[in-house]
Amino acid sequence: MLVVRPDGSHSVLAIGHDDNAISQYQDHFSHLDPLPRLLAERPHGRALVIDTTRHPAYLERPELSNDYLRPYGIDHVIATQWRHPDGTLHMVGVQRFRGSDPFSVAQGAELDRYVHHWRVEGAIPSPEGLDVRGADARRSCDIAAQITVPLAVVDSRLGVAWANAAARRSQGAPWVALLDKRSGGVQQSGVMRHLRELVGTCLRKHTSAEALISASDDTWFACAAPVAGKPELALLRLTGMHHLAPGIRNRLEHLYGLTRAEAEITLQLARGDSLDTIAASRAVRLETVRTQLRTVYRKTGTHRQGELVFLVGVLGNG
Repeated sequence: MLVVRPDGSHSVLAIGHDDNAISQYQDHFSHLDPLPRLLAERPHGRALVIDTTRHPAYLERPELSNDYLRPYGIDHVIATQWRHPDGTLHMVGVQRFRGSDPFSVAQGAELDRYVHHWRVEGAIPSPEGLDVRGADARRSCDIAAQITVPLAVVDSRLGVAWANAAARRSQGAPWVALLDKRSGGVQQSGVMRHLRELVGTCLRKHTSAEALISASDDTWFACAAPVAGKPELALLRLTGMHHLAPGIRNRLEHLYGLTRAEAEITLQLARGDSLDTIAASRAVRLETVRTQLRTVYRKTGTHRQGELVFLVGVLGNG
């Protein structure tokens, strides 16, 4: 985020760049970057999608391209801005790096809606809440990866202050329970009770809280994180264990040294399969599965199935 104050001074909050890159951008911003001029031509709060390798305004700035954009592999930008009543200009820009697909107009519309909630409702998820981590921060700068995941900002009573489009479209039982509280039912009541306990722990301890929640359609990994500047609100994310990201198996192999077979057994267990079912699906003896599972416990530092499933949920939430 770039903030330009009425006196002309500016500051940059950057995620995914080192200090040298941030310093270079600040040096170039005031006299080279055409983005402020391009955004000034659009209504405030409306996103602009740019291919920096082809846009004429950037082709006219070879110094910016040669010193900053190309060395850091920045090929595409999506950005928007708005001005506060005190004259302060806020600009949010997200960059995609070389080798990734360009931003689309549809993603620009998603950013428009995201910024609308940011401006009007004040429900601003913190970077930590959006699971931005140093190790993969460059890829986490992709706004599509953030806003296409179902997210909601809730209070201690599960009143929804903000929910993105992905959450409102979700047919998952916890999301239906959260966003359509009128449907009722014993199963829904249990889901809501567990979610309230999770969010209550998050708000009471001012730290992230996680839990596994059983619903009619799946077992869900739930994570609640404090919202920056809003002590009464938490960012809620729910991941269905049957819909884990495709890369989880590779993460298990890379992070914990699991073999392919051990990683697949772990995923089957996380999705609710019994040891008998796993053995039958893999055409091996039950004792073979148990032996492999003991090896998985040792490699991952877990001691029972519940701990292992919880670990997979954490990885799937990343």
